Amino acid sequence: MAAEVKPVTEEKKSFPPRKPARLTTVRELSPETKGPVRILGIVVEARTGVALVQDVMDEVGHAASIPVTVEGTLEVAQKYMLIGEVTEKTTSKGKEMQLVATVAHNVDELDIKEFKQALNLEKQVLDYLRR
Repeated sequence: MAAEVKPVTEEKKSFPPRKPARLTTVRELSPETKGPVRILGIVVEARTGVALVQDVMDEVGHAASIPVTVEGTLEVAQKYMLIGEVTEKTTSKGKEMQLVATVAHNVDELDIKEFKQALNLEKQVLDYLRR
């Protein structure tokens, strides 16, 4: 008599699904910002593990900067898409926001003007489809 073959089952692990990181400007961030965010910025200052990044998606003259903690070193004057969580850090100047980046992707070749046009077109299409 042949032995009965039992199906191999995998133990089901439940991981909560990650929330998508919404694209935002530094100016719109606050210590109460929840969930992951995406920022497109240019590195103003950098050293290992930390960088000061200025927003490139905001209006000229209104672009804010934010300290970002990263793994490794970002290159000064390069554009990066940063994904991470906003935290508040106490410094000698008081409390300041910072972005703890889990992803830092160099997008220096990205044409910001075309990117903004594509985002605007996406918004128009979605608005049209929601009617």
